[in-house]
Amino acid sequence: MTALPDTYMPEGPVRRQQQVPSYYNEAPLENPLVTLVLKAVGVGCIAAAVGMWLIPVVPGDALMQLAKLLLSACMAAGGVMVFAGFRREAGPEVRIDTRQRRINVIEHDKRGNVLSNIDHDIDQLSEIVLRDNLLTARDQNGRQVIALPVTDPAIENALMAMLARSRA
Repeated sequence: MTALPDTYMPEGPVRRQQQVPSYYNEAPLENPLVTLVLKAVGVGCIAAAVGMWLIPVVPGDALMQLAKLLLSACMAAGGVMVFAGFRREAGPEVRIDTRQRRINVIEHDKRGNVLSNIDHDIDQLSEIVLRDNLLTARDQNGRQVIALPVTDPAIENALMAMLARSRA
């Protein structure tokens, strides 16, 4: 009887054992009830801002028109702010060109300015693995270049075709 160790994995470790930068990990799920209530509040505020103009006002009442304008602007801004709270900070932008066989990693600061723009030739990378819906690539020094979740089946098929061409 032959027994192999449980740690033998020719394609590398499974996803839970890989070191993935925190900005690539999905945000922990919040309470769905709280999320639903906040989204309803945001929609309600924006609808109230629009609906306020359906209430008739006595012609010539400039103070009431000004109050409606101010209140509707505040309600619309509040609704937009509620929805803006759902946005997460994004990691670097990764562009994969399957025809030219290049990976471009662009890092931005909080204002959107480009901090770094690094091009990697796919044939020059030492390791590219697409496993468990996670694409990881390492350079010649063994440093992780990208760790990117792949959820779209069309993108996954294109990447698999590109990786199959590199192995052939």
